[in-house]
Amino acid sequence: MLGKTKRSNLIRKFLLDAVKAGNQQIVHDGQEIFKVSRQTIHHHLSTLVEMGYLEAHGNTSGRTYGLGAKRSHFQKFALKNLRESDVYYRDFGFIFKDMPPNIENICHYGFTEMLNNAIDHSGGQFVYVHVVRNEEFIEISIQDDGEGIFNHIARIMGLADPRESILELSKGKLTTDPKNHTGQGIFFTSRTFDAFHIYAGDLIFTHNDNYSDDYLLHNETERVGTLVNMKIAMDSCRELEGVFAAFTGNEDEDFAFNTTVVPVKLALYEGEQLVSRSQAKRILNRVEKFNTVLLDFEGVDTIGQAFSDEVFRVFARRNPHITLHPIHTTESIDRMIHAAKSNPD
Repeated sequence: MLGKTKRSNLIRKFLLDAVKAGNQQIVHDGQEIFKVSRQTIHHHLSTLVEMGYLEAHGNTSGRTYGLGAKRSHFQKFALKNLRESDVYYRDFGFIFKDMPPNIENICHYGFTEMLNNAIDHSGGQFVYVHVVRNEEFIEISIQDDGEGIFNHIARIMGLADPRESILELSKGKLTTDPKNHTGQGIFFTSRTFDAFHIYAGDLIFTHNDNYSDDYLLHNETERVGTLVNMKIAMDSCRELEGVFAAFTGNEDEDFAFNTTVVPVKLALYEGEQLVSRSQAKRILNRVEKFNTVLLDFEGVDTIGQAFSDEVFRVFARRNPHITLHPIHTTESIDRMIHAAKSNPD
């Protein structure tokens, strides 16, 4: 015989699922299925209302129930032939329903882009999707059991170190399948959510919009596959179109994705300083795909002469059509940049 707590959880799960399905006879059906009194079903419904999972409408005799602010769902899917739009609307649509339109747009974009990455690139068999919503925020987690995104990119692109994959991802326009993908998904998704994390192997890439910062971290344990976690406040005023507009051209430029931010510190590995031309070339890899490049020196105190010369004299003069904007610099970095620009050819 089921324990009291487990049985209560089964009844409440049934009631929640019935409300999701639009069942208007939940009290009657709950009594029939679980062989309990009407009072017992009403007690569980009241508990779910108090917990925030349901909302009650109308008086006692004609009361109806809808989903409350607290919603969550977890589901495992086989990746083969999976369609991200089906998963979003069919399996998780009830969570995203009745949200502010700007938040729903952001969630739809991030959810489908990151799930599509797992489907098309992970090489795994399964993906695990978990979404949690409450009054304050919504959080989306998508985890596959594939190769791991950083190792995958390093292998396909011939990078010397998986850590270089993180720097390349942060620039945008990176894809291992250019015929079918633009490489914009992770770049824009990381900037539309308040917090964005990718865990793969022993590496973590994180972008936190509150601090406008990208980080490369090391995980104590090595993870199989890739986990993407995204979180945004329910009262956020951010608009998806606004994020796109910040990095795309005008009508004359066909609204192309032509501006990027390069977080320079992602090229700094433990114990290193930015002093060499090879480090500069790592920073500049693929930036020729953009018209405007913001070189973000947040978290970097100083740079060496060779590094600065390679970026601000050699590259800049070879690519006059690309505008380099150093931001968040220190006085020391400004002096090195000025010296490089002042040097004759």
